[in-house]
Amino acid sequence: MGRKGGMAVLAAVGLVLLAGCGASNPESSSARDASSVGAAAKPEGVASDSGGKAASGQPKAPVADQPTVTRAIIRTGSLTVEADDVNAKRQEAITAIIGLKGQVASENTGDDAHGNISSANLVLKVPSTSYDAAIDVLSKLGKRLQIHQESTDVTEQVVDVDSRIRTQRASLDRMRALLAKANTIGEIVSVESELTRREADLESLLAKQKNLALQTELATLNLTLTSKDTPPVVTAPDRGFVGGLKGGWHAFTATFSALATALGAVLPFAVLIALIAVPVWRYRRRLRRTATPAAPAESGPA
Repeated sequence: MGRKGGMAVLAAVGLVLLAGCGASNPESSSARDASSVGAAAKPEGVASDSGGKAASGQPKAPVADQPTVTRAIIRTGSLTVEADDVNAKRQEAITAIIGLKGQVASENTGDDAHGNISSANLVLKVPSTSYDAAIDVLSKLGKRLQIHQESTDVTEQVVDVDSRIRTQRASLDRMRALLAKANTIGEIVSVESELTRREADLESLLAKQKNLALQTELATLNLTLTSKDTPPVVTAPDRGFVGGLKGGWHAFTATFSALATALGAVLPFAVLIALIAVPVWRYRRRLRRTATPAAPAESGPA
């Protein structure tokens, strides 16, 4: 391919880039499609007007119904249920969700002083078609204390992402065709760079499409199970020698703990003061020794 061929490939790359920029905006492409459809429909309208008198006595053909768009809804909910036996109701909830073709996404439990499960929090995933049935089953586990439900319509996002994916795939096909025609190194580098960028954009769109599909297909339920509050057991205080011994022991341990706490609080400061005071004391002692004059020797008789 000569110079003219190289220029042709570069011109084609420029056209594809412009087309890609326009394709990233679905509204502009839809407007162009609508204008072309309107322009093509004009002659038919003129022809029908010219023959309107002849066809005025005939009934009009029924207009075809527009295809209905399936709504994409993300459903979430949370409820708190008070149960007599938290562990038993937790197992019952898991069995019910699995029976509805759902699953347990995460689970957290809390134990009481005796090691029994006293609270549980479960994040459940169920098909959106079984959401209402799941709410009904979980509400019957005990006394329902709280419930919150929310629905988010993401139909426009789903339609937009699907349209952008189709446009991006068509753009990639055009870029691959240009890459096959490229001859010089500059042309190959330019086309490959644009091809890589558009492939990354397509992967991002596909990930978003998958995420939306998962959120709309599976509803999320947050179930919290709590046990009824039990009154604390009041024990009679010990009396006599045993009571005095326990009281004295508690007083001794409390005093020792207080002294240990005070010592731990003072110890860092004591170490710091010692590190400063000891060198100062030794330095002053050394100065005192050098400052004291030596006693003069006694002179003998002349």
